[in-house]
Amino acid sequence: MTKMNGKLIWIAVALFLGIAANAYAVLDTDKDWLPEKEGWMPDVSLSTAFMTKYIWRGWNLGDEPVMQLDGSVSKWGLTFDWWANYTLNSDKEKDNGRYLEFTEIDYTVDYTFNVGEMSEKMDFDIPDLLKPLTPSVGYIYYTFPNVDWDDKFFDTHEVYFGVSYDIMLQPFFTWYWDVGRGKGNPDGGGDGSYFLFGISHTFEFDRSGISATAAMTTGYNDEQWTDKSGWADMVFSAEVSVPFLNHFTVTPSVAYSLILDHDTYNDASESEFYGGITISFDY
Repeated sequence: MTKMNGKLIWIAVALFLGIAANAYAVLDTDKDWLPEKEGWMPDVSLSTAFMTKYIWRGWNLGDEPVMQLDGSVSKWGLTFDWWANYTLNSDKEKDNGRYLEFTEIDYTVDYTFNVGEMSEKMDFDIPDLLKPLTPSVGYIYYTFPNVDWDDKFFDTHEVYFGVSYDIMLQPFFTWYWDVGRGKGNPDGGGDGSYFLFGISHTFEFDRSGISATAAMTTGYNDEQWTDKSGWADMVFSAEVSVPFLNHFTVTPSVAYSLILDHDTYNDASESEFYGGITISFDY
């Protein structure tokens, strides 16, 4: 049954990728069906993703199909986000007995701003070279309900600092630092850092509102959830976003996670293809 779920997801991804380049947002309406937002109202985003498996920083955290839920509220650069992973595996013999239940729920607080926009608001002159910079800082609280960690791992905390540069290929860097005291301690923790580097490019199709994005990221793991350090993984991904009804978007995606150094993962990870479909709502 789970194999069939995975096949259906891949078939749906292939169909969307095949038609998206020539499709038009025919379900878009000329008149918005939701009330116009007031200036004081925050931005709200909701999404549901159906993925063939759950890959996180090179680790396979669910080899059977999963559903991933996300919701966020943003205003003035401050974002509160809730994210959850729900396994669709119905076979107790797979994924260490994780089946039809939530395996992870994360809570994130993020503050992001663009240097150029901020300087204009504050009427402060800065060099043009700095204006495309967009720094971000945040905190993530990871929880793992229904997962049997053999009493070795618990909820954990991570802080991060990132920066992107709004030029060709949109380069970005993010440093994630797990502030738990390490494996086996009362507050849990990966007890290490993960440094993420990436680039991406988006192609816009003006007539339809459809866009396609290709991206590549690579990560350096400094003893986070492992006792080794090294260049850990590289991810190649592609997605196509198809808008409809003004506030909705359907986004099929495919990705390949390439393990650069198996020893960094204590030989516990391998290179894998994965993909899925995300349905999102923004207001």
